[in-house]
Amino acid sequence: MKKLKQVLKGTVLCMAVASMGISYSVLADAQLKISGTVKASPCNVDAVGGEVNVNLGNDIQAASLTAGNGSPWKQFTLHLVDCPTSTTSVTATFSGTPEPGSPTLYKNTGDATGVQIELQSTDTATPGKNLGNGQDAVAQVVTATRDATFPLQARAYSTNSNAAPGSIVGTIQVAFEYH
Repeated sequence: MKKLKQVLKGTVLCMAVASMGISYSVLADAQLKISGTVKASPCNVDAVGGEVNVNLGNDIQAASLTAGNGSPWKQFTLHLVDCPTSTTSVTATFSGTPEPGSPTLYKNTGDATGVQIELQSTDTATPGKNLGNGQDAVAQVVTATRDATFPLQARAYSTNSNAAPGSIVGTIQVAFEYH
């Protein structure tokens, strides 16, 4: 009987301690903090499939691409349309394979050797700014038309005087950040 009393006392004691723990956690308050950001929809690139093709021409003479010289500039625009009303400016960040030893130039993946690709901004705020790998440009969104334009220019360029005939090919990715 004495053993039974000890077991009952232990059981009652455990139940009392457990019920205190349960009642404590039942009475505890909890607070959820939920946050997030609503972002505007992106602008649309005004080009079929979002791809802008720039033809540097078929008449570039290898002899004219001496060290530190390039072909004539080909001007073009990267035009964004249908920007949300909450977007006031757009930052474009350019990326691609840089020419080894010349980070402001892009590597030519065509078969013309000794030739690189140079890309620059021609906007009034930063005319002539090189837009090599990782560089960016900013365009303001025109309130009335909800569009933004990046005026650009590209050309074939040679860092050495060893340019040889062939094709010029390069791919430059553009990532947009909306403000």
